[in-house]
Amino acid sequence: MNRQLYKIGMSSNPIVQVISLIVVGLALIVAVLMGAVILAAVFGLAMIAAIVIAIRIWWFRRKLRRAQPTGGALIEAEYTVVKERELRDRHERRD
Repeated sequence: MNRQLYKIGMSSNPIVQVISLIVVGLALIVAVLMGAVILAAVFGLAMIAAIVIAIRIWWFRRKLRRAQPTGGALIEAEYTVVKERELRDRHERRD
């Protein structure tokens, strides 16, 4: 049985070296372009989501503004805090 290990190294043939450089360069260019396309897609989706959320918030605020009565009457009333009245009544009873 042959126990020779495979070694990956540079070839001494200049044509193979040029071809390997071209292949690696093209692979690098393709990887960068694919990364740019994916990044653009992610940013595009994020922009669409932000626009949808902004429109939704605007719609809710508009809806709330329309639901609020405009020119409503101010109601004036007198009130007594129950705890203070009870304390005052107790002091009057003691005196």
